[in-house]
Amino acid sequence: MDKVSVYSTTRSTVHSWIVSTPNKTFECLGKAIEYAREHSDELNAIEVFVHGEENRYDIISGSELAVLISSVCLRH
Repeated sequence: MDKVSVYSTTRSTVHSWIVSTPNKTFECLGKAIEYAREHSDELNAIEVFVHGEENRYDIISGSELAVLISSVCLRH
């Protein structure tokens, strides 16, 4: 099972190290990945934080994020 399915109802924040791209929090990973896709030209400066229990995060970036963006694009 892929992360988009596993975290389908988990809050996720797209964090960009580029000042002109605002950080945004979404109610599910799928929506966060869609937002990251809109800024895929800045992929090397984007991380997605999947909010876990006790302030722990699963951080998705780099090639893993690129694969998730591609898989979400195929679904639409």
